[in-house]
Amino acid sequence: MKKLEKATMKRLIVAAAVAAMFGAWNVQADEAIAYTVIEGEDEGEDIQTVAGRYEVTVEDIVITNGLETEEITVGTVIYIPPKHARGYYDPDAGTYLIAPGDDLYAIAKRFGTTVEAIGEANAMTSDKIEAGAILQIPNQ
Repeated sequence: MKKLEKATMKRLIVAAAVAAMFGAWNVQADEAIAYTVIEGEDEGEDIQTVAGRYEVTVEDIVITNGLETEEITVGTVIYIPPKHARGYYDPDAGTYLIAPGDDLYAIAKRFGTTVEAIGEANAMTSDKIEAGAILQIPNQ
């Protein structure tokens, strides 16, 4: 194996291990597809082409993966949310990743709690929420 191929394989293995350990934090396996970037932008693969292939928006991928930029590199494992994705709940941490279109009332109803209880648990001063933010969901 060439030196470059070995280095690439090592990165893929590390990326897969990291994804296995931390990726499920905000994406449930039955709701998303794990996708490993295999080509760079020079070969035609960028976040826009991946989003188009799976019929989701670039914003959906960015929010689902907590990305700070739209740049993806070879070997990176990203999660593709399902179409019409809902936010993601981590039962171990009791947290919820807000999806585009979510509102506090619907989130409270989904988890059997109240808007007020969520507001208190998150030290919120208004009912406004933003996609990509994480809410602590109080036990009810």
